[in-house]
Amino acid sequence: MDIILHKVAEFIREENKSLTKNLLMQATEELQLDLTDEQLAKHCELIGRLLDKVALGLISTRQETLDMEMDYDIDHYFYYDGTLLKNTVEIISTFRLSLLHELQERGILENSSAAELSKLYHHVIYIFDDALRKTTTNFNLENQKLLDSNEQEIMELAAPIVPIRRGVGVMPLIGEFTDSRAAYLSTEVIPKVVDLDIEQLVIDFSGIHHFDTNVAQQIFQIRDLLQLLGIKPILTGIRPVIAHTAVSLGINMSDMQTYGTVKEFLELTEH
Repeated sequence: MDIILHKVAEFIREENKSLTKNLLMQATEELQLDLTDEQLAKHCELIGRLLDKVALGLISTRQETLDMEMDYDIDHYFYYDGTLLKNTVEIISTFRLSLLHELQERGILENSSAAELSKLYHHVIYIFDDALRKTTTNFNLENQKLLDSNEQEIMELAAPIVPIRRGVGVMPLIGEFTDSRAAYLSTEVIPKVVDLDIEQLVIDFSGIHHFDTNVAQQIFQIRDLLQLLGIKPILTGIRPVIAHTAVSLGINMSDMQTYGTVKEFLELTEH
């Protein structure tokens, strides 16, 4: 029964260009795709590569197929072009059906037994499913890289050190306070406080949207770290919920200077 697989694999290799053209044409018509010339050219390139892999996969073991790089958008062109994952999945699925249709229309499957056709369809479906899985996985990995990069930028923007007087700086805490942000403050931001020769650091809580016991512990650990470094922490923007959480954790705030706002601190400490 492997004869049919070798026959189809050879046909796909020999007719790669014509199959590429037909598969793309059928996909654009069926899905009503409005593609630029550059996008069409890229699809032609990627379909050609995919068909080569399909031909090789038909005569390979399942493990060998799994080890192949079956991602369709292999260089992430369509990811960075802004193409949605569901659109890429739709077009790959359309290619699969169109390829089977082409094999039938061109008479490649004539005189094949039901068992041979079943084995061929099973292989083709498996190979394209693997392409879909790997394309989806790689899309999500690229997406996670972008999210991580954005998170890094957000962390840098969400906790700036703003010198306001000689030896005095403000660190406004903004947005969601996560474990990664707490770690970033400890390893990246606090050392900058030391480098700026800041003796008093105003930590402003007014921009924190969510505050629970975990957030409280992290923030007050940062306070303790500042004290160990000889920097006096001053707290502003302490809302009742923050004070209540600190008390419930047994955190002693009696020895710390607190003010309602940064403005109040500046007015009351102005010399």
